[in-house]
Amino acid sequence: MKRLWSLCGVLFVFLFTPYLLANPLIVSSQFKSQHTLNVEYTLDPITQQQAFSNANVKWLKNRGETLNLGMTLKPLWLKLSIKNTSLNDVPLILSIDNPLLDEVSVFHLQGGHVLFNTKIGDAVPLASRQIKNESLLASLTIPKASHSEIFLKVKNNGGLRVPLSLWSPSEYLKHKSKFNLLYGLLVGFILSLALTNLVLYGFSRRRYFAYTGLLLTLLWLSLAYLYGYGYRYLQPSGSSFQQLTIPTLFFICGALFVPLQGYIFGFTKSRLNRFQYWLAWAVVLITVTMWFLPIHIAITLCLLSLPVVLIIFASIALKQFNREYKQPCSAFLIALFAFFCAIIYSALGVFNPFNLNIGVLSLTFICFLVCSLSLSYAVIKLFLMQRDAEVAAQQNALAESKAKDTLMRERLELQEQARQDLEANIEERTFELQVTLRELEEKNRELEQLNMEDALTKTKNRRYFDKKLLMDIRRSRREQTPLAIIMLDIDHFKVINDTYGHLTGDQTIQSAADVIKQHLKRPLDEVARYGGEEFVVLLPNTPLTGALEIAEQIRKAAQNTDIIVAGTTIKFTLSAGVYSAIAEDINNPSLFTDYADKALYHAKQTGRNRVVSYPLPD
Repeated sequence: MKRLWSLCGVLFVFLFTPYLLANPLIVSSQFKSQHTLNVEYTLDPITQQQAFSNANVKWLKNRGETLNLGMTLKPLWLKLSIKNTSLNDVPLILSIDNPLLDEVSVFHLQGGHVLFNTKIGDAVPLASRQIKNESLLASLTIPKASHSEIFLKVKNNGGLRVPLSLWSPSEYLKHKSKFNLLYGLLVGFILSLALTNLVLYGFSRRRYFAYTGLLLTLLWLSLAYLYGYGYRYLQPSGSSFQQLTIPTLFFICGALFVPLQGYIFGFTKSRLNRFQYWLAWAVVLITVTMWFLPIHIAITLCLLSLPVVLIIFASIALKQFNREYKQPCSAFLIALFAFFCAIIYSALGVFNPFNLNIGVLSLTFICFLVCSLSLSYAVIKLFLMQRDAEVAAQQNALAESKAKDTLMRERLELQEQARQDLEANIEERTFELQVTLRELEEKNRELEQLNMEDALTKTKNRRYFDKKLLMDIRRSRREQTPLAIIMLDIDHFKVINDTYGHLTGDQTIQSAADVIKQHLKRPLDEVARYGGEEFVVLLPNTPLTGALEIAEQIRKAAQNTDIIVAGTTIKFTLSAGVYSAIAEDINNPSLFTDYADKALYHAKQTGRNRVVSYPLPD
């Protein structure tokens, strides 16, 4: 009996020790995000079965910091415990904010059984990923009132930096939208600077604009690959290309500083300049050779040698500082220093020699932005200073010519006067033309308003409604929001026309239009005269219940509206058909009006002065 109890105790410890020792992350249906996770990890050469069973595995703890093990080539196992305290399944997004990892295998275990597993990383084709995104994401579903364990096996040839975070799907979507907006603005700004320099090269034929445009384009590509967009859009299946592209771009960017330095600081035939050019060509040769080396050696070679090369470039630039072009030279040195800081920061993120908590490479982004701005300022300022010098030389030559020849001076004065008169005439004619164009635009706007408006009711006409319906259907499908349409018709309108005349009928139509317009409160709600005594109301982002309520309010208001004509009080009622749905087929906009019209027809057939929705009641 004692042996049996001992065996049960050993079995209990073996099965439940991981749950007792682990500090699980508590999640519920209100969970939003957790940016730093308490995980356990090991670099021991263990099998998958050993990791899952915790048999003879020495797990190390990582509390609240980004896990960065430097340039380690061993496979890394991580373990994360999650406890769901709610009575509902909780969907989660596991994010690894390092898109440069080669391969990450994710396993979701509960009670020793694998519920889910997937494989992500830039060595995995994009089409094979569970979530096709530039980031490394895994979608998890934690069962209700349960304890789960997440295991990750990470392989990478370029350093083990594994910044983990956990999100609810909606919260991650908000975070990713904000990040993409900011990233798009800043990267777009760098790309616009690159294109600006290339355009300036096209106009001025100054080669330093071409070199600057090329360098900024390479910085833009580097950011695209660093944040995973290069993998997603340029090379979704080439892991080798993905890993070697970044050091290649870094090397080429460093080499491009040399010709730019020559243009800004001035070309000389000194030994330092010759040494610098030979060093730049050596960098290019290393870049080519790097493609035949193992990936971790190529990355190490880049991140260790490039800072030394940049220091040599900066030292030579300081020695040759050109006082005549002080501002361009200073801006160039700032750009070189910013690029140097970006390389150093990237090296610290990869090698982690001081155990720094570097999660994301945001400083690299800032350094590239400063580098782009400084280089653009340097070459544009250089161009302006050279242009000013050329203009000053031309002015001096012109002054000498004027001093020698009075007749030429008078001729130039006459030409200048004629030019000014011509400019004045051109400005006067231009102003008159602008006034005429403005008046024409106002007339066109008035005509366009008349084309969209019904003359009798001052509401929108059928033509405008058809265009607005198509736009709202597209918005409904794009945003997945309901679009409601109300078809209204004046009951017994023919009797009113025949009894009181057409003028009274027109006044009845106007009163009905006024009643409808009074009940439309939102800017995007529109009413249009559909034809004769029939009106149509468009209500974007409105469910069926809301549309029915508005239609009922309009019906009651019309029922209580009196029309006084020649001392006679006339009453009228409205029948309404309502349809609301999320648009699916943008090529068939008449589907909404057809369903609403069927509901209106049913209202007419069942007694008038009522509101009926589609689908029709049984």
